Amino acid sequence: MRPTLWLGKGIANCLASAFIVQCSLAQTNPSTGAADRAEPSSAAVSSPPRAYVSMTQTERLHYYFKHMFSAESFLRSAAGAGINQALDLPHEWGQGDEGYARRFASSYGEHIIQSTVMYGTSVLLHEDNRYFRSGQTGFGARLKYAIESTFVARHDDGSSHLSFSRIGSYAAAAAISRAWQPPSARGPIHVVDAFSIFVGAEVGFNVAREFLPRIFHSQEPVAMSQNPAHQSAGP
Repeated sequence: MRPTLWLGKGIANCLASAFIVQCSLAQTNPSTGAADRAEPSSAAVSSPPRAYVSMTQTERLHYYFKHMFSAESFLRSAAGAGINQALDLPHEWGQGDEGYARRFASSYGEHIIQSTVMYGTSVLLHEDNRYFRSGQTGFGARLKYAIESTFVARHDDGSSHLSFSRIGSYAAAAAISRAWQPPSARGPIHVVDAFSIFVGAEVGFNVAREFLPRIFHSQEPVAMSQNPAHQSAGP
């Protein structure tokens, strides 16, 4: 049950971040905030899928820096640090401003490792880890697509396959980050815990990207590869 609990913590991390973003939009743009919040879910699937175009090396590098230094990454780290602060994890870091600062630095350090490993391996494997909206209708189909997108990536031909770069980056960040953790947060079980948090947070963010495209600036839907040999399962 422990990984399941930490998976839920990752999703809670995402929800907290989404709540912060939503509140921020409501404060900075009160005239349109209500309309944005009331956006129907069908708005994300009104246009037909466009042809997939693979990323250039310049676009990959831009995506890397955007992923590493975006407002979303800071909000994700802030929300994760807040949850850990409330749960007093790890307890050696204590409470107060200093405890929160340590937790935020740790969370953001994990994010930097994850982003860097994912960028490097995605270049080698020609994987595109951007989130493309489903283009489907119906809550269940879109939810299934969003969850599956956590584990797959596009290849240069437009087909979808298991994302070794994304999954590997979660594992790398979970393992490497144990180096600066106190004794209570080290060991194999805590690597599994951290990996589960990464996966849970990404599942939550992908659901948010699917159903709140204006807030999370999701990519438009794209068509699958037209080559029957490349029609693999997944989004």
